[in-house]
Amino acid sequence: MSETITARQPNRWQLRWAVTRQEIANIARHPYYLVSFVIPIFMSLAFALFVSAMGETEELVVAVYDAGESDWAATLATWDEITVLAVESETAVQAALNDNATAGILIPADFDTAVAAGQSPELVVYVNQEARNDHIAIFTRRLSDALWTMGETPPPAVIRWQDTNIRSEALSFSVDEYIVVIFVLLGICMTTMGILAQTIVEKRETGSLPALLASPLTFGDLLWGQSTAVFLYTMLLSAVLLLINGGWVGNVAVTAVSIILTTFALLGLGLLFGLWSQSKNQCNAYTGVLGIVLVIPSWFALVPPDNLSLPLTAVLRLLPTTYLVELLNQSLNGTATWATVWVNLLVLCLFTAVLFGLVRWRLQRQPVW
Repeated sequence: MSETITARQPNRWQLRWAVTRQEIANIARHPYYLVSFVIPIFMSLAFALFVSAMGETEELVVAVYDAGESDWAATLATWDEITVLAVESETAVQAALNDNATAGILIPADFDTAVAAGQSPELVVYVNQEARNDHIAIFTRRLSDALWTMGETPPPAVIRWQDTNIRSEALSFSVDEYIVVIFVLLGICMTTMGILAQTIVEKRETGSLPALLASPLTFGDLLWGQSTAVFLYTMLLSAVLLLINGGWVGNVAVTAVSIILTTFALLGLGLLFGLWSQSKNQCNAYTGVLGIVLVIPSWFALVPPDNLSLPLTAVLRLLPTTYLVELLNQSLNGTATWATVWVNLLVLCLFTAVLFGLVRWRLQRQPVW
C-alpha cells in the first residue's frame, strides 16, 4: 500500500512576509540603497553641527517681573535648561518677549502670602508664539512643576495665559519647523521612489525574476514584499529625522498619519517608475527629476499663499507633497485638529488610490517579466 505525501504550501501572507524580510536584508547590504537612507540623516546632523558652530543655538529665556519680592520667584532661577531674566516692570517683560524670550511671568505683590492662605492668586503668564515649540513645552512643564511644589492645597495659583507675537495664518512656519519639513520630505522621496523603483528594475536586470516567479510567488507578492520593506525603512528614517530635528512636537498623531499617507502615495510612484523603467540608469534619471519636483512645495513653505501666483499654486496642488507640507505646518505648530486637516488627508488618500490604480492598469496592460 503506497502512501501519498502532500507538501504543505505556505499561505500567501507567509510568502509576502518572506519577500519582505529578504528585501530588508538586501537593502541593508546594498551600498546604493544604504547611501539613500543615510544621506538625509547625515545632512540633518551636519546642519545641526553647522548651526551650533555658527553660534545660532537659541537659548530658552523666561522674563520674570516680581512685584513683591516673592520667595517663589527665587526658586525659578534654579531651573535648568532655562535662563530666568529678572526685569523691573511689565513693560520690560513685553520687551523681552519681542526680543525672542520664550515666555514672561508677572508675579503680583503678596503672592506668597496669598498662596499660603489658600487664596489661589492670579499669575499672568505670557507665551511667545514665535518661540520654538520644544521651548514652550519645556517652560510650561517646569512652570507647572514649580507651582505644585508650593503647597498641598490645589490650585496654588490661577494662571491667566496670554499669547504674544502670534503668527499669522498666512505664515505660521517657524524656521525650525521649516527645517523639519525639508529633511523629512527629502528622506521620504529618496527612500520610497528611489529605492523601490531600483529594487524592481534590479530583479529584471539580474535575471532573478524568472526564477522567483517559478516558485509559488506571484509578481504581485514580490511587489507587495518590496513595497512593505521600503515602507518600513521610510518609517524608520522619518522617525530618526523627526528626532534629530525636534519634530516630535505639536500634534504628533497628525504628523504620523500625514507621513504614512504621503509614503503610500510615493510608493505608488515608485512602483510605476520601477515597472516602466527599462534600466537602472533610466530609473535613476526618472526618479531623480521627480524627486526634485516633489521637494519643491517645501521651498515655498515660508511664503504666504497670497504671495504665490495662481499658476504656481495650481501646479503645486498637483503634487501630493504639497499637502504633506501643509499638514506638517499645522501639526508641528500645534494648530492641527482632525477637523482642520481631514481634507488634506483625504486628498492624500485619493492620490494613493489613483497611483495604485495606475499600477494595476500597467500590470494588466503589459507584463513586465
